[in-house]
Amino acid sequence: MAGSNSQKKCPEPTGRETVVLLVRHGATEWNRLSRYQGRLDAPLSDEGLAQFRALVAAMSSVPLAAVYTAPLARSAAGAGMLADAHGLEPLVLPGLTEICHGAWEGLLLSEVAGRYAGLLRRWRTAPYEVRMPGPGGETLAEVEERAWAALEQMAGAHPGGIILAVSHDTPIRTIIRRVLNLDQEHFWQIKLDNTGINVLGRREGRWRVIMLNGTCHLGGFLRAGEQLAL
Repeated sequence: MAGSNSQKKCPEPTGRETVVLLVRHGATEWNRLSRYQGRLDAPLSDEGLAQFRALVAAMSSVPLAAVYTAPLARSAAGAGMLADAHGLEPLVLPGLTEICHGAWEGLLLSEVAGRYAGLLRRWRTAPYEVRMPGPGGETLAEVEERAWAALEQMAGAHPGGIILAVSHDTPIRTIIRRVLNLDQEHFWQIKLDNTGINVLGRREGRWRVIMLNGTCHLGGFLRAGEQLAL
């Protein structure tokens, strides 16, 4: 996949406002298997590494002021590749890390459906009302608050610059939902592919969405599959 797509160039965001590119981590074997990852540190698969190589090529001419990453390896590995290409050091920001799925972590979707059928149904229909079961399990409201604080921290540190942050599905969804002021039940109506690019801009304290789930570096959104363990 890295071959013919690696030279594709994505449209460059403007630097006239503070611009934050939120990128989901690359694919893992657990993504393919529909196994809940959460805070468990599943590494990138060969596919995930190829996705990041394509992203590095697509971002080669974008003048990044900084590269941030969530702490987990599936984010940090790709952020390191991007930072190296721009002569930067990746900056770790814990607020960008994935939701703690608690007792679901490490389980296949089929296992969660069998053991937590009622909770999984609520997670799919009223996600902001659910606290993940077991030790450390988070709510979406908690994830949103720490992810939003991380977004504001990055923007405040690089006013007028272009910042790239590699994060995870849940934190990025909560940020986009908040920027667009969507009702909480619409959380699942945002699709984020592995290494999909989401571009936000801030001017005079007000955020806007510039691009959602850009995957031109992968050959377009129709190349992406559906992931269920989210």
